[in-house]
Amino acid sequence: MSANGARFAKLIDLAHAPSSEKRRELLREATDLFFATSDERTSRETQLFDEVLRTVAKEMQESVLAELAERFADAYDAPVQLLRDLAFNTFTVAEPILKRSPVLNEDVLVKLVSEQSQDHIRAIAQRETVSPRVSDAIVRVGDDEALESLLGNAGARIERPAMERVMDRARDNERLHGGIIGRHDIPLDLLNEMYFVVEQKLRSAILERNASVDPSELDQALERARLRMQQRQATAMTDDFRQAQKLVDQKKRAGELKPPLLVSLYRDNKITAFTVALADLVGLDYETAHGIIAKGDMEALAMICRSANFERPLFVTIAVLCGGGNDAMKQAEHFGRIYSAVPVEAAQRAMRFFKVRKGASEQIAA
Repeated sequence: MSANGARFAKLIDLAHAPSSEKRRELLREATDLFFATSDERTSRETQLFDEVLRTVAKEMQESVLAELAERFADAYDAPVQLLRDLAFNTFTVAEPILKRSPVLNEDVLVKLVSEQSQDHIRAIAQRETVSPRVSDAIVRVGDDEALESLLGNAGARIERPAMERVMDRARDNERLHGGIIGRHDIPLDLLNEMYFVVEQKLRSAILERNASVDPSELDQALERARLRMQQRQATAMTDDFRQAQKLVDQKKRAGELKPPLLVSLYRDNKITAFTVALADLVGLDYETAHGIIAKGDMEALAMICRSANFERPLFVTIAVLCGGGNDAMKQAEHFGRIYSAVPVEAAQRAMRFFKVRKGASEQIAA
């Protein structure tokens, strides 16, 4: 037996000692020996290390285990089974290993995400690299903070199916907006789906990305958007929606579906018909148009009306009607400035994605 082997044998004997004081002494000695022999150990000796340390660690206090985890967290040759035990321990113990240990493989990380606390999941989301499979697991069961950590991690690879789930979740969750828009790997079509969801500052970032896109890349993104919309369920058709659609269709056949009609529909309190007509006139799907009106999003309303070349006074009237509140009339000048500030070309470029949504929705409904 090598000199190291003899020392390991002594450690194994000590591992069975009932005294907690001796166990702590053994843990320190074994850990020191591990790092001192990194370049000398055989595979069998490494296995012995793992066995001894696991045995000793089983009855140690949390503070001792936390110290042990911190010491081993960055070691590429760390005892694998020991570190797995520590990773499944309390978060106080597991944190450094979850964030940094290179010996936790993909299967173990996925299992940890599936079985452990949100604190564990958030720590895994912050690893230097996160594989697509682990990212997918985090997206499925992680809370908002975990997703925010994952989105903000440039070393996390998030493939399209997982990104689509993040997008669907982010529609009603402002906390995730910045992380999504800030990712350089987000598909262009998914990025543009967020346009009418996020705040103005983030919309500007989307427009900047669109402006720098090669036309062929834009065409490919439009096709992906079309396929995604075809796979989604159509908007539920309530009786109110059916009646509104019927009215708008009648107006269209009579040649009366023109932008000024929107004002009379709104003033007659036919809000659903107003929304259906607006969506039709600007080339938008009903779901998106409804969301803009429901939120009173004047910047988004300006964008879609600008893309369809509505007259500025007409937009201001519509904005005043939709703006709500007793002060809406006083904001007319402000609404006009919002409208004038929207570049027509940028508006029409952004709307290409939403015209795809409208066409796909119509195909589904048919």
